[in-house]
Amino acid sequence: MKRAKIFAAVIYGMLAMGTIAFVHYPDLMAEEAHARIGTEQAREAALRAVPGTVKESDLETEHGRLIYSFEIKRPGERGITEVNVSAMDGSIVDIHREHAGKSRKAEQHAQLNAESVNHRNDL
Repeated sequence: MKRAKIFAAVIYGMLAMGTIAFVHYPDLMAEEAHARIGTEQAREAALRAVPGTVKESDLETEHGRLIYSFEIKRPGERGITEVNVSAMDGSIVDIHREHAGKSRKAEQHAQLNAESVNHRNDL
């Protein structure tokens, strides 16, 4: 009986995750379709503004604006510098440093808050 409940919970979880991915996939594709510049052009603009190594990049909507977000590690410096580049014209939208002491849990919390705000904006 206990195995059956665990199995059912695992199946339910897999179905829920699959449904979430399926529902949000068209949104991700729509963002890419609306971008007027490519990832490589945006990356070059970000690295011109902040030389270093790109650790992570993402295409997202922030404050109603479609942007590429690049997390750049600068040589000899602690922490990460985030550079936001407009996906419409390649201009630099924002540059800010994230401190090295920022915990992973705080980053996850901030990301969840941003996702919930984006979800509310979509409604």
